[in-house]
Amino acid sequence: MQMQMACIVILALALVSAASEAGKVQKELASETGQKDKGAPLKEKMPWYHTTDELHQEVSEIASSCQGAQIEFTTKTKMNTGDNAGTEIAIDVLKVRKSGSSPRTKAMFVFGEHARELVSPESSLDLLRNLCGQGASSNRMADLLDKVEFTIVPNANPLGRKKVEEGYYCKRTNEDNVDLNRNWGDDHRGDAMKFMGDEMDPGPNGFSEPETQILRDLAQEVQPDVYLSIHTGAYLLGAPFGYTQTKQSKGEQRQVDILKPISEKYCGGNCPYGGLAELIGYDSMGCDVDYISEHVKTPYAYTWEIYVGPEIKKHYVAEAISRRGGGGWGDDDALVQKGRSSQRKAGSGALRGGAHLSREIAKEISELKTWQERPESEQDWDSCIEQFNPRTAAETQEVVENWTGAYLDLAESVDLKRHPDSSPQPAKAVAQAGSLPAASAAAATAAVAKPTESPKQQALDWEKSLW
Repeated sequence: MQMQMACIVILALALVSAASEAGKVQKELASETGQKDKGAPLKEKMPWYHTTDELHQEVSEIASSCQGAQIEFTTKTKMNTGDNAGTEIAIDVLKVRKSGSSPRTKAMFVFGEHARELVSPESSLDLLRNLCGQGASSNRMADLLDKVEFTIVPNANPLGRKKVEEGYYCKRTNEDNVDLNRNWGDDHRGDAMKFMGDEMDPGPNGFSEPETQILRDLAQEVQPDVYLSIHTGAYLLGAPFGYTQTKQSKGEQRQVDILKPISEKYCGGNCPYGGLAELIGYDSMGCDVDYISEHVKTPYAYTWEIYVGPEIKKHYVAEAISRRGGGGWGDDDALVQKGRSSQRKAGSGALRGGAHLSREIAKEISELKTWQERPESEQDWDSCIEQFNPRTAAETQEVVENWTGAYLDLAESVDLKRHPDSSPQPAKAVAQAGSLPAASAAAATAAVAKPTESPKQQALDWEKSLW
């Protein structure tokens, strides 16, 4: 307990020190444009990132020249009826499949739900190029596209991203200043009013925003077997639920089983995985993965946070090490996305394990939380770049290439788990794909060998059991 408390104190002091240092340089940061919330335009500051218009042009070109796959490229539109009534929202959607194939697994991947997470849509471009036979993972495509059809949304918040391109690097929300990943329905809105006006504003009601309406309708149309929402600002692989830390989805363990080998392969085991609310350190009310899991009945739904700046990343790494039994900050760590939720456990002065911070440290964390929990217009643009996006072209390329492989592994692992009859030795095939631990692989072998049901029927029966 003493060691745990020492780690907590060190973490708190480190975060407070970072906040203090940020305050010291705030005037320097503001000098670039005369505003602390606005830096130079994106194309001046980080020109390798695509603008919204460039993203649309790039996916159009990829779709028209795709080799080895067939792409259906559409743009879904809806009219805004909220604060920006009359504004048309246009979201590109690409369905990728192998011509002449009959895919048995459907994957839906959504990028760019939060505008400031620039590297998320960049990651979609690399995935699309690989699906079309270009890129580091393209050699896998012929076999994978026989089995899996991909529906990809490269940029789910186009008008919000355009504000980021102007230099508002802390812009998380859409054109109505609503957090799209808190706008998925009314089931888990909680005390929504207390978030009005801040960066996690859930909107006046569930699905009030045209972007979430488009994504909801698309998910209902596709009925994906696996859904993935790609974010940045943390470093983790999360499964439902996002809205609560005290309740597990019925299929959580089966979903989490798939994440362990992905964490090991693509982040050296250093991105923790499990239930989203527990990992992120606060409750994400009204998030997409919960709606997709509960209402669309998708058996595998995930939120992945694929990049965070080095100062925050080290705490996620320590958490991953702790979960493996190697020490670190432990479960009582204030492991959060820079404490952006008013529900942070550490911010109240009490931790989940029952340990209590000293009054002094609790006060410092409370001050830090206040410094961070502000409307987007009051945040520091340079700190947001630091947390959410790589600062060099080389690092950006490294991030997107790495995670493309992870997306493909996820689709392949879900397909193998749903179709254990796809190989003469299904347990071996599934284990090699990294989707099941040894005990589960053995269970898969037993299931396939069961004489009373076909393997396909067993897989369908298991999915029904989740709900």
